[in-house]
Amino acid sequence: MLKKIFVFILILLSLASCDKKIDQLEFEKQVAYEIFPQLLDSLHEDTRLNIAPIISKYKKVDTLSGEWFFDKEKVLEEIERRKQILYKDSVKLITAISDSTYLLKKRNASLLLKHFNSNRLTPDTTNLDFKYQIDLDKLKADEKIDFKYASNFPRFREFWTTDYDFYMNAIFSMSRIRFDSSFSYGVLKCGYGTGYLNSGGYRVYIKKVQGRWIIDEMDLISRS
Repeated sequence: MLKKIFVFILILLSLASCDKKIDQLEFEKQVAYEIFPQLLDSLHEDTRLNIAPIISKYKKVDTLSGEWFFDKEKVLEEIERRKQILYKDSVKLITAISDSTYLLKKRNASLLLKHFNSNRLTPDTTNLDFKYQIDLDKLKADEKIDFKYASNFPRFREFWTTDYDFYMNAIFSMSRIRFDSSFSYGVLKCGYGTGYLNSGGYRVYIKKVQGRWIIDEMDLISRS
């Protein structure tokens, strides 16, 4: 009889542990979807806007030194004017989203504590050694942007050289999130690219302020 009771208790403890893992994963997903609009707003650019010709248009040459410069004020005005024109057209800018999160290395836990520089913080020890699928329906962004799973398209250089019947603007990926033990601070990584040789990797520190998750700092850690 005692053996049966012991087994029953073990089963209950196991189920409770599973529920905790599920709850923590759901919590992480909620935070990821909440922080996503801020991430994309920080990274997004309309790649149809070609700045080089605008700079060339307002380029001037110093007749004495032969050095060239440009009218910064007019360049910025022209860029903003063209941005408004592009934004008002009917073209949807497609951002390809990596189907699943990618794994976050353990060293990010110490970087989280170092960034927020608090002796009170300790890292959460939840297992992050698995991925979860990103739900496109939960990704919120400007109405000009639409999302598609990256797995629907070719990889590497061919991703950018393929002709689509829509405008492929960017590709985005995101890692799991490592929180502190109070679940008030976190760190994740993300990638954003607008061309085969134009992409960046970022480490993002987030925190909860008055019940809302915000980006505290975003560091560029790689560039190609």
